[in-house]
Amino acid sequence: MNFQQLRFVLAVAETHSFTSAADQCCVTQPALSNAIAQLEVELGGKLFDRTTRSVTLTAFGASMIDEIRGIINAKSRLLVNSAEYLARDEHVIRIGMSPLIGDAYVAALLARIAMIDGSLNIVISEMNKGDIQPALDAGDIHLGLGPEPWDHPQLKSAPIYTEPLLYVSAHQNGATVEPATLDVLAGKQVLMVGDDCGLSIAVRTLIRDNQIALTEYEGKALGYSVLEKWALLGIGIALLPASKVADVSRARRLNDPSGSAVSIGFCACWKPSQERRPSFAVIMKAVLTD
Repeated sequence: MNFQQLRFVLAVAETHSFTSAADQCCVTQPALSNAIAQLEVELGGKLFDRTTRSVTLTAFGASMIDEIRGIINAKSRLLVNSAEYLARDEHVIRIGMSPLIGDAYVAALLARIAMIDGSLNIVISEMNKGDIQPALDAGDIHLGLGPEPWDHPQLKSAPIYTEPLLYVSAHQNGATVEPATLDVLAGKQVLMVGDDCGLSIAVRTLIRDNQIALTEYEGKALGYSVLEKWALLGIGIALLPASKVADVSRARRLNDPSGSAVSIGFCACWKPSQERRPSFAVIMKAVLTD
């Protein structure tokens, strides 16, 4: 048994054709057929039912295909991880950071890293939440920072901080110390950015969990400053992390029905393989420090 045979089986299963699979794998059709036949002898069962019109997996083949796919994927992960290990510079840590992360947190994080190990070179790239996992998988970044929730089984994550989610409205005149309840949002039109950064998902989750009757404005803003400007123009209301509100005199804190402050949480995420790096341990010590 070899990986070439497994790759041939997967190609036939996906294309439903020995001819198309051979073209995809850049081999002749007889060579592909012979390799699969040899594998069938070794496994002790027929993998495909083949007619003049179609190629389908047998019951035995269907039971084996996930195992075959898993072996091929494991090989790919091994190659990626080995290349990543050999190419890495222990003094460089690349961080993918959501634009929602507050400047104060970033400044404090960089200061903590410099205090622990000033020799590290921290390279920050701003990216939407949806781009962080692919960048981690590809090895383009070593650590991702973004809004919760983070539910990816192949990544590890940990909370880093929270901040208040403020209500911005054209009808809010002058800073109000006393928080409003979520009832104040009922019947309002809420302004949104696109889904990629994670803010809209957090706002929709808040609305759903508290059963608030809100209508989403059909248009979408490109940035948080635009959300605030639109809210102050009376187009709708905006819900923004406190660090992204320029004019706090036109914003108000919110409390949920239990009396707790409504907030948005942020977390760090990373591939478990990064934990073997001494420099990554330094970064995590700084990231997870309150």
